[in-house]
Amino acid sequence: MTQLLPLYQETRERLLAEGGISDLISCFVFEKNGPFQHIAHALKYQEYKSLGRELGTRIGKVLGDGNVDIDILIPLPLHRIKLRERGYNQSEFIARGIASVIGKPVVLNTVRRTRHTQTQTKLNIEERRKNMEHAFELIPQTANILQEKKCLLVDDVITTGATMNSCAQVLLSSGVSSIIAASAALAQ
Repeated sequence: MTQLLPLYQETRERLLAEGGISDLISCFVFEKNGPFQHIAHALKYQEYKSLGRELGTRIGKVLGDGNVDIDILIPLPLHRIKLRERGYNQSEFIARGIASVIGKPVVLNTVRRTRHTQTQTKLNIEERRKNMEHAFELIPQTANILQEKKCLLVDDVITTGATMNSCAQVLLSSGVSSIIAASAALAQ
């Protein structure tokens, strides 16, 4: 259970300190050349979409055990160029796995990436934050869907939380009442 690890505590504190996220749910640890790295790469680059659904069911069980109160799930969006290259959003498959366990709807196309940002993998915490500035925007016609909703914002891996926090700020400005960050794994 990642909730007992110092990495979980540090990541959660960093997310909460930014003010957009109210809690964090995660199941695994991503280590370079570790088992989860192979799983994440298979999901992202080898089209093992069923892995995303399975990871989501595991997150869903953690959510169910904790009686977490949410209304909707929003997968962290990819930029249209990345989506076209990959053909799918791995976070959507994770969100669908969660939804299958907790019975809440996955809501797509509420937020979009405005910029094709560089990969975060080689950036430090400050560079990641800067890279994500103004990277998301609300899709105006969906604002009414989000009003007063408790949202679970879903991604595959959270490292510094810069991407999550950037997207969360846009969701909060649209009327979402609270946001819990959920990821399959945490990385340092």
